[in-house]
Amino acid sequence: MMIATLLATMLAALPQEKTVEGRLKELEEKLGSLEKRHTALREENVALEKRAADAQAVRETYAKQAAAGWVKRYAKPVELTDAQSAELEALWLGWTKQDFEKAADLAGWKAREEALKGKLAADQVPKLARAVRDEQEKYAKMSIASFVQSSKIAPERAPAFEKAVLAKLTFKEGALLTQAHPEAQVGWFIVHAAVDQALPDLAPVLSEEEQVRLRETILKWSPRR
Repeated sequence: MMIATLLATMLAALPQEKTVEGRLKELEEKLGSLEKRHTALREENVALEKRAADAQAVRETYAKQAAAGWVKRYAKPVELTDAQSAELEALWLGWTKQDFEKAADLAGWKAREEALKGKLAADQVPKLARAVRDEQEKYAKMSIASFVQSSKIAPERAPAFEKAVLAKLTFKEGALLTQAHPEAQVGWFIVHAAVDQALPDLAPVLSEEEQVRLRETILKWSPRR
């Protein structure tokens, strides 16, 4: 009797052979799991494609705006014709799209400057060069004004301050694209250095308090900090 009970217990502990219905149910569960994974992957791919399309649309919009903005900025001073405006806008659009894939190096920008020059009449080239130079000076004056404001320099002394700093800056003549002439780009750090260099010339112009505040501003905005 004890032997029979023991055998029955051992048999019950052995893995049971799966029935056909059990195997079918297990297969259905696996197929359901695979279908869910497939659906999730499909939805993820759709989302990725949408993000890629959105990013492409943003880049396309930016490229068009950049091209239109350049033409709008220089159309009047250079006296561009409608045909030239359309042609140059298409040219800039192509350049911007190229830069999305690989940014142009210095040689590339010089080639672009030559291409741009080829789209202009002989009398328009110096007009564009002058407009570019004037724009560089305008940006420099805006930066100089920020030093005047931050250092609380009296309005009546601001013109002399601006003149002293501008005297330390060099604006390249003849550049059509500043990207083709890095030395022609009068950026913030260039202006900062010019203000620093102009300090001795400003001593007779500014009050002692203004000089102290100006030195503090120069130190505060130093690129080394």
